[in-house]
Amino acid sequence: MTVEIEWRDYDVVVVGSGGAGGAAAGAAAEAGARVLVVSKDPIGCSDTKISEGNATVRASSNDADTVQELSENLRVSGADLPVPAITNAYAEDSRRAYDWYRAHGLRPKINTERQGPFARPIAKGGHTFGRSVGHANAGVAWGHASWEAIIEAPGIAYLEDAWFLDLVIVGEGTEKRVAGGLVYDAAGGQLVAVRAPAVIIAAGGLSTLFFPKTDTMRGNTGDGYAVAARAGAELVDMEQVQFLPFCLTSPPSYEGLLAGEPTTASFLGVLRDRHGKVILDGVFLRTRAECSAAIMRAVADGRGSPNGGAYLDLTANVAPPKSGAYYLQYIRSQLPTGYVNARQAMGKKAVACEEPWEVRPAAHYMMGGIRVDADGASAGGAGDGARGAGLAGLFAAGQAMGGVFGANRLGSTALTENVVFGLRAGRAAAALARDLEAPAADTDAAFDAALAAARARFGQPGGKAAALMKRELQEAAWACIGPARTLESLARMDALIDELGAELDNVAVPGYGLWNQAFIELEELRNLLDVARLVTAAARERDASVGGHVRLDRPNVSVLAKPYSTVARRAPETGALSIRREARAPTPLARLVAFRAREAWRRAQLKMLRWLPTGVLDDLLVKRYRTILGPAGAAPEVQPGSPEAAAAEAGGS
Repeated sequence: MTVEIEWRDYDVVVVGSGGAGGAAAGAAAEAGARVLVVSKDPIGCSDTKISEGNATVRASSNDADTVQELSENLRVSGADLPVPAITNAYAEDSRRAYDWYRAHGLRPKINTERQGPFARPIAKGGHTFGRSVGHANAGVAWGHASWEAIIEAPGIAYLEDAWFLDLVIVGEGTEKRVAGGLVYDAAGGQLVAVRAPAVIIAAGGLSTLFFPKTDTMRGNTGDGYAVAARAGAELVDMEQVQFLPFCLTSPPSYEGLLAGEPTTASFLGVLRDRHGKVILDGVFLRTRAECSAAIMRAVADGRGSPNGGAYLDLTANVAPPKSGAYYLQYIRSQLPTGYVNARQAMGKKAVACEEPWEVRPAAHYMMGGIRVDADGASAGGAGDGARGAGLAGLFAAGQAMGGVFGANRLGSTALTENVVFGLRAGRAAAALARDLEAPAADTDAAFDAALAAARARFGQPGGKAAALMKRELQEAAWACIGPARTLESLARMDALIDELGAELDNVAVPGYGLWNQAFIELEELRNLLDVARLVTAAARERDASVGGHVRLDRPNVSVLAKPYSTVARRAPETGALSIRREARAPTPLARLVAFRAREAWRRAQLKMLRWLPTGVLDDLLVKRYRTILGPAGAAPEVQPGSPEAAAAEAGGS
């Protein structure tokens, strides 16, 4: 059977329909471009929609929260791996990004004193100001805003249940540019050859590489990074995978799902090993990377919990007679999805904080990605790369792009990132398409190789099943390039990648075009192998522990060490992968010292709480919780264990 081919023409193709894809498509269409959105899932069904619904909005609680302050928070927390021009753009545009969501249907709780969205007043770990704005219905409203931007805008066509297989490139040397891409339309049972001078990759992360130890959508198979790498684009900091520290270990149906964040620990929570020894205190003010590293180092030392994690001990928070009830209200309201997951998986005693929670890191976010400039355009060469120095016509936004977070992503920053760089990439891609001269005469011929390769995989004979090979890869990825790594584990990962890669041509695929699941599994396996190779190579080059990259056989990077990013490039002609280091500018020492001193003082204050008399501590915590909870904090005080507490608990479920 021969799979049919349909040819289409657009100005801009957007791969992905989540927050970044919706913003990019809307911005490009508004600029006059003809836009095609390609999405595996129904439009808007993405990690944005299943998120906790918190966004970073600069100066939402304090006018002293300047562009420089937020930008430096991102860079310092990211170990100076982020690109200053990119973090400055993030900080500058964060308020406009939130307004974009509001324009597309988001309805925030308004702080009447500041005439803006109500931000949580307590700064999360790594943030110097409270700037996280949440919503009662978590990510649903944010996902709907992305859907609305695509569905309602004129000039946008979309393909759902469609897989973007590869970029198509024309030209030679420095004149190479995007000519479009090849799409498998599963619902239509055909291949779609899309001619377009600009492609925006907004297709999410690679966390499915670690399934089931992930809380993200199962479609996050690294497709965007893989297709960009195969086309010859540069990628940065691919070793920096963010693992949420407090995810569930059991039962199997809940494995990997979010249970809590560092802020869930509140003022008195700690992490303990299997022997009850504290392995991390001050959890409330720690970053995700610090918490994950503490857990995995304990596991590596043989002190892990039965399911390969540690214990998040929250019991001290409910011990004070008055503030304990406020704490229970706090964990129900601040992270509602995590709370529900924890209750359903671990039971009422656990969410009443009468016993510690067994938790383990799970893959959540890719902090590295396609190397771009502040407008999302592919960058390359020396320095941070000016527009045009990379692969012309290739753009990235959201989780697909690198250079924003480096070694650690602060909580609540992703939803803002999506729109800041989705809008920038959409406008820049539309401008490129508008200014480009007529396409080269050989554009159609450039599709020949991609079409021939894809059509050859339909009806491919063989004795292997891609789905089973994918599971083997996922198990090895957790063990070898998961939240803790060694040089020996990296070597084992490379060996398995070679072994599985050699079997791709022996995977059986039926010849039909309509919803060919075996073909989809093969394409996703091919992408997962490519990104696993990228992560492994970058992890070998990064020979010290920093952020999301923990090397058990190497020390933590020194605070005085010169920062650098890892830059990976795969030669399109040979497939050979090269890795180099790209120097990054360190934060000025005076500002770094000031930031570290401020964080140290906050942690010291947290420790001192434990030394206060119970009555003094209780009254102080009640005041703090009332501040955090806002109007809800004025609710009548409820004693833990009382009938009122039981009723509140039932309502919270």
